[in-house]
Amino acid sequence: MMAKKEKAPFWVRVEELLSRPKRKRRGVNLSKIAKFSKEGQTVVAVDKVLGAGAIKHALTLAAPSLSETAAKVLRASGVKVVSIDEAKKANPTGKDLVIIS
Repeated sequence: MMAKKEKAPFWVRVEELLSRPKRKRRGVNLSKIAKFSKEGQTVVAVDKVLGAGAIKHALTLAAPSLSETAAKVLRASGVKVVSIDEAKKANPTGKDLVIIS
Protein backbone atom coordinates (compact mmCIF):
# COMPACT_ATOMS: atom_id res chain seq x y z
CA MET A 1 0.00 0.00 0.00
CA MET A 2 2.36 2.65 -1.25
CA ALA A 3 -0.30 5.38 -1.31
CA LYS A 4 -0.94 5.19 2.44
CA LYS A 5 2.76 5.75 3.19
CA GLU A 6 2.83 8.73 0.86
CA LYS A 7 -0.57 9.88 2.10
CA ALA A 8 -1.81 10.72 -1.41
CA PRO A 9 -5.58 10.95 -0.78
CA PHE A 10 -6.42 10.28 -4.43
CA TRP A 11 -4.57 6.94 -4.52
CA VAL A 12 -5.83 5.95 -1.07
CA ARG A 13 -9.38 6.39 -2.40
CA VAL A 14 -8.59 4.38 -5.55
CA GLU A 15 -7.25 1.53 -3.40
CA GLU A 16 -10.38 1.64 -1.21
CA LEU A 17 -12.62 1.36 -4.27
CA LEU A 18 -10.54 -1.44 -5.78
CA SER A 19 -10.67 -3.43 -2.54
CA ARG A 20 -14.49 -3.57 -2.55
CA PRO A 21 -16.04 -6.99 -3.04
CA LYS A 22 -16.66 -7.83 -6.70
CA ARG A 23 -20.39 -8.10 -6.11
CA LYS A 24 -20.46 -4.38 -5.28
CA ARG A 25 -18.70 -3.39 -8.52
CA ARG A 26 -20.60 -3.23 -11.80
CA GLY A 27 -18.09 -2.28 -14.46
CA VAL A 28 -17.64 1.02 -16.26
CA ASN A 29 -18.97 1.60 -19.77
CA LEU A 30 -17.09 3.66 -22.34
CA SER A 31 -20.09 6.00 -22.58
CA LYS A 32 -19.69 6.93 -18.89
CA ILE A 33 -15.97 7.57 -19.33
CA ALA A 34 -16.70 9.78 -22.36
CA LYS A 35 -19.39 11.70 -20.46
CA PHE A 36 -17.25 12.51 -17.40
CA SER A 37 -13.87 13.13 -19.04
CA LYS A 38 -12.29 15.89 -21.11
CA GLU A 39 -9.72 16.03 -23.87
CA GLY A 40 -6.22 15.17 -22.63
CA GLN A 41 -7.30 14.04 -19.15
CA THR A 42 -6.14 10.94 -17.32
CA VAL A 43 -9.03 8.84 -16.06
CA VAL A 44 -8.79 6.04 -13.49
CA ALA A 45 -11.55 3.43 -13.80
CA VAL A 46 -11.82 1.34 -10.65
CA ASP A 47 -13.50 -1.63 -12.28
CA LYS A 48 -13.44 -3.51 -15.58
CA VAL A 49 -14.04 -1.24 -18.58
CA LEU A 50 -16.91 -2.47 -20.75
CA GLY A 51 -17.46 -1.74 -24.45
CA ALA A 52 -20.84 0.03 -24.50
CA GLY A 53 -20.42 3.47 -26.04
CA ALA A 54 -17.58 5.34 -27.70
CA ILE A 55 -14.94 7.89 -26.80
CA LYS A 56 -14.33 10.66 -29.31
CA HIS A 57 -11.57 12.59 -27.55
CA ALA A 58 -7.97 11.76 -26.68
CA LEU A 59 -7.29 10.73 -23.10
CA THR A 60 -5.28 8.33 -20.98
CA LEU A 61 -7.18 5.53 -19.28
CA ALA A 62 -5.92 3.54 -16.29
CA ALA A 63 -8.00 0.47 -15.51
CA PRO A 64 -7.60 -2.94 -13.84
CA SER A 65 -8.97 -4.72 -16.93
CA LEU A 66 -10.80 -4.23 -20.24
CA SER A 67 -13.39 -6.28 -22.05
CA GLU A 68 -12.44 -7.40 -25.58
CA THR A 69 -14.96 -4.99 -27.10
CA ALA A 70 -13.67 -2.07 -25.03
CA ALA A 71 -10.07 -2.84 -26.01
CA LYS A 72 -11.00 -2.78 -29.73
CA VAL A 73 -12.91 0.51 -29.41
CA LEU A 74 -10.12 2.14 -27.39
CA ARG A 75 -7.43 1.07 -29.88
CA ALA A 76 -9.52 2.43 -32.77
CA SER A 77 -10.11 5.77 -31.03
CA GLY A 78 -6.47 6.32 -30.05
CA VAL A 79 -7.00 6.28 -26.28
CA LYS A 80 -3.80 5.48 -24.37
CA VAL A 81 -4.42 2.62 -21.93
CA VAL A 82 -2.09 2.15 -18.95
CA SER A 83 -2.16 0.09 -15.79
CA ILE A 84 -3.13 1.70 -12.50
CA ASP A 85 0.44 1.21 -11.26
CA GLU A 86 1.81 3.08 -14.29
CA ALA A 87 -0.62 5.93 -13.62
CA LYS A 88 0.54 6.04 -9.96
CA LYS A 89 4.17 6.30 -11.03
CA ALA A 90 3.39 9.02 -13.58
CA ASN A 91 1.29 11.08 -11.13
CA PRO A 92 2.05 10.13 -7.50
CA THR A 93 -0.10 12.93 -6.06
CA GLY A 94 -3.16 12.18 -8.20
CA LYS A 95 -3.51 15.85 -9.12
CA ASP A 96 -5.86 16.51 -12.07
CA LEU A 97 -6.88 12.84 -12.34
CA VAL A 98 -10.49 11.66 -12.39
CA ILE A 99 -11.92 8.53 -10.73
CA ILE A 100 -14.80 6.82 -12.53
CA SER A 101 -16.56 3.91 -10.88
